[in-house]
Amino acid sequence: MLLIVGLSCTKPSNAPVCGLHSAAAPLLMRGESERMIAVGSKLSPLDRVKAQGPTLLECFGGAIRVLEKGDSVVIGEMTEAKIEAVLLPRYVLKNLKLEKLENAPPAAVQARYTDTRFTPASAVASSDPTSGDYLRAFFTPDGLAKLGSGPKLEGPSTLPPPHLRVRVPHVHAGPLGSSLRRLEVDDDFIFAETDDLATAVLLEDEFYDLGRTVRLVLPDGAEATLVDEGQKVELEGPMDVRLR
Repeated sequence: MLLIVGLSCTKPSNAPVCGLHSAAAPLLMRGESERMIAVGSKLSPLDRVKAQGPTLLECFGGAIRVLEKGDSVVIGEMTEAKIEAVLLPRYVLKNLKLEKLENAPPAAVQARYTDTRFTPASAVASSDPTSGDYLRAFFTPDGLAKLGSGPKLEGPSTLPPPHLRVRVPHVHAGPLGSSLRRLEVDDDFIFAETDDLATAVLLEDEFYDLGRTVRLVLPDGAEATLVDEGQKVELEGPMDVRLR
């Protein structure tokens, strides 16, 4: 008796596994052409990316990956994208002293990121009729009725400029604000995050106003001096520090 067994092939999942936390220069999506990925975007296993400067990827299992200028990776091939673990020692700053967090579970990070990675063509397209639209309107059958009813571009039909959009609690590139707390980056680079999820990369030999910063991520080899209320706190990576 001949048995015929049907084999079904399941397509590997390409669901997002990491997010672009911060970058000192554009992170590029590689393909037929290179496109700049917006900070705060979700990244999927098949995405091939190339860093143009210090970049922090935050994976949804709790691990992070630091890329430097010239690094090129496939997101799904990174160990950090496959595991559920916290790889950096975590600390909290209390009364200007660092306290290590022991056995703290990984934070849920996926909700911090958005699916929108590139600005759709419709966001920058003009809604005003062109001279070609007017020619078609007056010299083609039913032209007036069809005026302004051209092919719909991908994405929303109207999109207000960034400063008018409603602020949403997603990771995004933005200013840190102002305060009396300062940070001097002594070596390498550091990633900063504010209470409203604005992120930035702080570069070596620079002095920064930390403003509303609540988190600093120091890769291995990074060093900095935090100055608060006239007192100094030395920070040395690798570490993930909550400031408040």
